[in-house]
Amino acid sequence: MTKDSDKFDSMHFIALIHHISKNKLKYTMKNPNHMDMVHEGRYLIEIHNRKNLSQDDLAGIFGQSKGAIAKSLRKLEDKGYVERQIDEANRRKYILKTTPKGEEMAVLLKKDLSDWEELVGIDKLDENAKYQLRQIARRSEEILEEQ
Repeated sequence: MTKDSDKFDSMHFIALIHHISKNKLKYTMKNPNHMDMVHEGRYLIEIHNRKNLSQDDLAGIFGQSKGAIAKSLRKLEDKGYVERQIDEANRRKYILKTTPKGEEMAVLLKKDLSDWEELVGIDKLDENAKYQLRQIARRSEEILEEQ
């Protein structure tokens, strides 16, 4: 490395994304109000943001196994953040809803996420850059589905 470069200059792009993600988790863990929400928090935010979301939908969104999602949902239910309601259109399916306590936590977690994005400069990315990252994420899923 030269005097003006650092470890990030030679990192592959995917390693940079991973590094940002790991640091976000570490940042979240330092917040004593939300320490128990490091992993489940992203699910709670998604349930809060979307209506009529099922456990299967959540697994698809995050690319997680149904078992891993079920385990996290149990934790969220035990903490009083989420409840499951039978879908009237398909009685074998459960719709996820945030409780009032879950609504409050989701708002706090979204604020933390917004603060993090501002601190690291994600909020300053232009819409084209954000669009390109979404397209990369979509294509990465398509590639896995094609195999």
